[in-house]
Amino acid sequence: MRVIIFLLLFTQFLLSDILKENFITIDINSSQPKVILDFESDNLDQFIILDTNENGLISWKEIKAKKKEIVACVLPHLKISTDGQSCKNNLSDFEVYRRVHQSYIKLHIDLVCPTPKNETKVFYDLFFDVDKGQKAFFGMKEQNNSQPMVLSAHSREITIQLEQASTFQSFINFLVEGVWHIWIGFDHILFLLMLLIPSVIYYQKREIIAQNSLQSTLIKVFQIVTAFTIAHSITLALSILDIVSTNTQFVEITIALSVLFTALNNLFVFMKTKIWMLAFGFGLIHGFGFANVLKEMTLNSRELVRSLLGFNLGVEIGQLAIVIIVVPLIFLTRHSTFYRYVILYGFSAITVVIASLWAYERYFNLSILPF
Repeated sequence: MRVIIFLLLFTQFLLSDILKENFITIDINSSQPKVILDFESDNLDQFIILDTNENGLISWKEIKAKKKEIVACVLPHLKISTDGQSCKNNLSDFEVYRRVHQSYIKLHIDLVCPTPKNETKVFYDLFFDVDKGQKAFFGMKEQNNSQPMVLSAHSREITIQLEQASTFQSFINFLVEGVWHIWIGFDHILFLLMLLIPSVIYYQKREIIAQNSLQSTLIKVFQIVTAFTIAHSITLALSILDIVSTNTQFVEITIALSVLFTALNNLFVFMKTKIWMLAFGFGLIHGFGFANVLKEMTLNSRELVRSLLGFNLGVEIGQLAIVIIVVPLIFLTRHSTFYRYVILYGFSAITVVIASLWAYERYFNLSILPF
């Protein structure tokens, strides 16, 4: 019973702080200046009662029925000005769509602004006061350039000098987001953990033997991390550069199945050696998953390359941090019953359940789990 309680608490700890992503794209120089704002519909439940039939689920019909209330709630939180003069926001279209396995609302807003000469300011604070983990990916299209940045509870306003583009700041922003994305990408984290956990043991027939040396463990870890890094870097680049296109739902379902398979392998041991091959094979799919975040920015080809490099480097840094934390823990406990029954078997069993639910809800476009 104590083991079960520990596993439940540990899982809750891992899943307690989940990033909610918003996306803002502005085209200020077109014949009709406009902004597109995307945000997760579940966030609005803190301000507006969307579940009108009180069945615990929010349908698209319920969302569309609250269109006027939603627009009235959201628009005051987006303020845009050019050269010190405020723009007027006029809603032109309202969409509800599914992104990965969450329902999103897309607002198309026409801007009535003075013609910008020097600078444009964007202020956005939707949900920031109730959820400090909120992030808004912001991209501003200009005639010859587009500038990607990130808005958050601690940085709610951005000033864009139209004659200057901060290449370095753009790179740093996406590096930070790459780190953050891997830390809150629970499917990616669980996949990596399921690969790392058995790195401190090996099998002799059906018997589990703890590795004698740290060197042997580090070699396995290096093989796994290197294979995963190379694989997801390849497909992330191919997807972002539009060399290969994939179906988002298929990618997300396959990512869930990759987590499920690696967890089952820890329990039933289909593959005893060369786990790095799993890391590489499924890592190719995870790369397409990473690409979905960057694709939302709708940037030009030059910006995509810069964002790709920064974001991918951030993912690697975030991944390395996880390895540095996890590997010493499992190595020090590899001889104990705690490692075998709690970390190897218990945590893998919980992961099987979570990954199965992910696959189910992503296939049927449902929202069962809160993460």
